[in-house]
Amino acid sequence: MVMAEGRFHQSMDQKPSAMAEFLRFLGSLMIPTTLLLAAVVAGFLDRETPVSLLGSLSVTGLQFDPGNWFTLGHVWVFALFMIVNLTGRRHGASVATASVALAGALLGLVWGYAVFGDAHVVMPADMIVALGNQTMVLAVTLSVALGLLLNIVVFDLVRGRPWWKAPLLAPLFGGAAMVALFHALADSVLTGSYADRLVSHLAVVALATLLMVVVYHALRSVIQPRSGYGGA
Repeated sequence: MVMAEGRFHQSMDQKPSAMAEFLRFLGSLMIPTTLLLAAVVAGFLDRETPVSLLGSLSVTGLQFDPGNWFTLGHVWVFALFMIVNLTGRRHGASVATASVALAGALLGLVWGYAVFGDAHVVMPADMIVALGNQTMVLAVTLSVALGLLLNIVVFDLVRGRPWWKAPLLAPLFGGAAMVALFHALADSVLTGSYADRLVSHLAVVALATLLMVVVYHALRSVIQPRSGYGGA
């Protein structure tokens, strides 16, 4: 009995404190949040860079061209899905969600400074104008946020065996939701019809998802899930 109680008290003493768990949680946010911010900045800087490769692709004589609204900035958005999937694999949905929320809050501060502050001191005029485009900023922010959060939820629900199920289904569902909302909110400032843009963009999402699954598989041996988050 004494030995059992001794083992019990020893295990209780070894249990991490709430403060230690909180600090560990904060530490786990640093890398994914930094990567998310870097991808957003890269996407913003490439927001007007055309993706000529897509326009040159053709299938059975049908020209595949998303249109001049699709730029390299849209491609960088897929990096966000890759980051949250790898974060979810390593740390679970809570850290993935918190990193998206933290990155969003920091970006919100930058947007507020650009629109309402003295951003002209450190930002070029074209960047300030782009950040002041309320229609596009709202469309991108809400659609990407919805897509990433849905991606995190689906990834967490279906993670397990086979390993490819979560990284395949999560960005497909999240990407589809993002595309549908983005083109609905930004319809007034984009060229072409909603249906044409939607179909083209969904095709890009499907192709990007397949490529992300390949990258995800290559990184599985490098990014191992923590205890309790195995499977995907």
